[in-house]
Amino acid sequence: MKTNKYTVLICSLFALLMLNSCVEELKTENYYTFTGEMVTDYLVNREDQFSDFVYVLGRSGVKELLAAYGNYTCFAPTNEAFDLYLAERGKSSVEELTDEECDTISYGHVIKSELDCFMTTDMDNGIVGTTNMNDRYIQVLIDSLTGDYYINRNSKIIVRDEEVENGVVHVIDHVLMHSIAALPDLMMENPEISLFCEAMQLTHFQDSLQLYMDESYVAPGEHGEYYERHGWETWYPQKRRYGYTGFIETNETFAAKGITTVEELAAYAKSKYDVTFPKDAGKYDDDYTHPRNPLNRFVAYHFLDRKIYASEGQLFTYMHYPEGAYDAYDFYETMCKGTILKVQCGRRSSWNLHINRRWDAQYQVRGSIVDKSTAYDGNNGVYYTIDNILAYDTDVTMKVLNDRMRFDAATLMPELATNGIFRNNEEKCYQLPDGYVKNMKMYQEATVWYSYPVWGFWCWYGDEIIAQGQYDFALKLPPVPEGTYEIRYGYVPMTQRGVTQVYVDDIPCGIPIDLTLNASSSSPKVGWFSEEGLTPDEIVKNDKSMHNRGYMRAPDTQTMGANEDSNARTLQNLLRRIVATEYLTSDKDHYIRFRAVDENGKEFMLDYVELCPKTVYDSPTVPEDSH
Repeated sequence: MKTNKYTVLICSLFALLMLNSCVEELKTENYYTFTGEMVTDYLVNREDQFSDFVYVLGRSGVKELLAAYGNYTCFAPTNEAFDLYLAERGKSSVEELTDEECDTISYGHVIKSELDCFMTTDMDNGIVGTTNMNDRYIQVLIDSLTGDYYINRNSKIIVRDEEVENGVVHVIDHVLMHSIAALPDLMMENPEISLFCEAMQLTHFQDSLQLYMDESYVAPGEHGEYYERHGWETWYPQKRRYGYTGFIETNETFAAKGITTVEELAAYAKSKYDVTFPKDAGKYDDDYTHPRNPLNRFVAYHFLDRKIYASEGQLFTYMHYPEGAYDAYDFYETMCKGTILKVQCGRRSSWNLHINRRWDAQYQVRGSIVDKSTAYDGNNGVYYTIDNILAYDTDVTMKVLNDRMRFDAATLMPELATNGIFRNNEEKCYQLPDGYVKNMKMYQEATVWYSYPVWGFWCWYGDEIIAQGQYDFALKLPPVPEGTYEIRYGYVPMTQRGVTQVYVDDIPCGIPIDLTLNASSSSPKVGWFSEEGLTPDEIVKNDKSMHNRGYMRAPDTQTMGANEDSNARTLQNLLRRIVATEYLTSDKDHYIRFRAVDENGKEFMLDYVELCPKTVYDSPTVPEDSH
């Protein structure tokens, strides 16, 4: 039940015009003109089913909210559901609940959205796309046999899609509760992952998973909470939360590999990480708390320093991607210093979500499958179980990552995912304050925005980083296996854009880049050419000619531009610029920096960054593909 923002705007303007043609002395009591039910009416009119929930909503003040216009998705527990909830807590009546408990219950069952209310047809296994009023995501599990919908793992929707004037009501058989435990505490409640938790305690890694809120952060307020920028609603992040995501083996998964004790797991970790990091072999074996200890590295590699859900549109996305032909993918830095992992999902992966999979003519690495239905959601993190042991071994460094790696710019910023900014469903742009993103350095005051994914934009995955004014900022590059790489900058040339100077590790890379070239017609400096009527050999020759100029066409795995029938490779205003060839090491942080050259305040745009190893871009036997 999606609503387009422009449709809302047009309807609103029409409504205003109609109102202006009516009598100006309209009284407040005349505004109520419809005869249908609001969410509150729906619940009150069925008191025999929802009297307990109505009481709780009244105590919290949410009852009045649900009587007003808006877009609300309400998961309504029955009186029987409250009987179970109260019995578990030794209470006999909802009147015995505290005000705080009433607030938590009320806010936890309602999603308030500016654009959407969510029918079950909008839901899939994973999460509902907008947080509830407690700023927590609601999880969905669809039983593949019965088709039943379960919310937060154990609450079944028993009546679906009851549409009302201001949203939709789903009736559920259990009161929804989110864990308030920190991620390590939540993990240690699960006996099925006790071996991993024992390793986590032995290494003291749980101490690295405790942060929740940056209390020192104060949201900027130059324009209030949000302002209009070129017609786009642009927000300041109101909070700066910390978060974590874990991918964890069960005891059963370890046992299948002959590992049943923490000593055996430590030996396994040593067999892998001594090979991956030979300079450290044997040096830290006696200190499990040291970040270079093999078991410590093993545990740390299972976590991302962001809270992100293993759902389409979060950890991975098919936006602007031919999901029927290729797997969509992303790369993420882990909490094991100097390492990344790859996630991918799609037809070629049998629609499973894999970590560190590569299956092609060169290499066959299965990786681990994430059980997306698990989603154990804590106060500051979420974890999923996986079906194979996850390690940063030579299969990963020499095979999976021995490939061109394309990083959506926003994946380089963990805070965007944790704070609901990354690939958000609310169609909100965000201005990123100085210091908000730990991986971003601002050398002088800059205005930098994250623009949410828009279907039809000329962007890989639909989202982009925009800057204006005399910007000068840098982003930390992801750590990749040691070697020589081409560093590439993906962007969309447009006439409103300016000129930018790119640096790697503060060293300028060639001459400044004019971000208007190819915007209206192909520039000889770029060398873009039409492939129509050319032979494969001619196309390869012309690609090399572009490469020699420092440019590349867009990937042919991006198939949705302003024209949904077009392939990005065929569009002259989608480019990759080769900015440097550098020897990168994973034990040092490397940065790519962008600085405004012109003084006219024109726009800068960053879509993605590519790191392509020499073994790929300069292979004598297997040419780099066009994907």
